[in-house]
Amino acid sequence: MKFPALFSRRYVILPTFTGLILLLSLLGLCVIWFFSHIGQFLSVSEPVGADYLVIEGWVKKDELNQAQQIFGQNGYQFGIAVGGPISDNFYGLDSNYAERSMKYLNGNGFPTGKLTMVAVPYSAQDRTFLSAVMVREWFQHHRIEVSHLDVFTSHVHSRRTRDLYQLAFGDNVRVGVIASTPAEFDIERWWQKSEAAKNIGVEFIGWLMVKCCFTPGEKGSQIEKWGAS
Repeated sequence: MKFPALFSRRYVILPTFTGLILLLSLLGLCVIWFFSHIGQFLSVSEPVGADYLVIEGWVKKDELNQAQQIFGQNGYQFGIAVGGPISDNFYGLDSNYAERSMKYLNGNGFPTGKLTMVAVPYSAQDRTFLSAVMVREWFQHHRIEVSHLDVFTSHVHSRRTRDLYQLAFGDNVRVGVIASTPAEFDIERWWQKSEAAKNIGVEFIGWLMVKCCFTPGEKGSQIEKWGAS
């Protein structure tokens, strides 16, 4: 009886030295292109012409100024300042970013009667997603049917924000996003500033986590809002 073979000969195609250099050069060009464009990729602005503009209240003052200007220029009918608890209120008595941003915008000349706030509670859920859920519930509470919605947020946070709002509102609502213009760095040369590099690294990883691993639970469920059963 012939014992069965445990190994067999196979031919493997390997690149030559010239081919290896070309492959490495191509890989290097891809890496360079990726890093030079990742800022623009994350900082996306694609409004959908909605009547309502959601303003993420945790952004900086100069970004809130941009949001106010965009509100007037784009003809929005109503603004919603949204935000969660402020972990460090040493410099003020405001309890959450929604309240603080609304006070600032109203004091800065935001159109009277055109702005409300949606305060987001503490939760184990993703903060941006929970903000989207709370805004959705605000519309439901006021019996407002919305088909289009724009969200203003901070530059490289915008792509992840749009994806999370779209996930919260579902396919029946078209969600657009408007990214702020950073004052501290040039989005096309983000590698020149350490703060920009840190923000982009965090946001890119966060966006990947949303695309591959984020499972919020069924709409209206306890897990969707609180992140735990």
